[in-house]
Amino acid sequence: MDLTEQVREEEHFRQVERALLYADDAARKIGEIAARLKKDEASPGLIAALETAADAVRADHRRLMKSVYFRVPPRGQGQLTTEPGE
Repeated sequence: MDLTEQVREEEHFRQVERALLYADDAARKIGEIAARLKKDEASPGLIAALETAADAVRADHRRLMKSVYFRVPPRGQGQLTTEPGE
């Protein structure tokens, strides 16, 4: 990988990290709103909807992190081989 490609890839990862931060922040804020509504004895349906949404955003955040940071490279790219001559 030449320097230009490396710089471009680093910028791409910065953008992905920004998206991850947005998702994490959204999940946290949704959870905080649900907690405030619960404290104010709001409709259980509203609280449940927000709690479900916060859980879904957290799950999406985890899925994105796994697919970005723990992805398996395509066959033949960056994999170690155990067979001689491969």
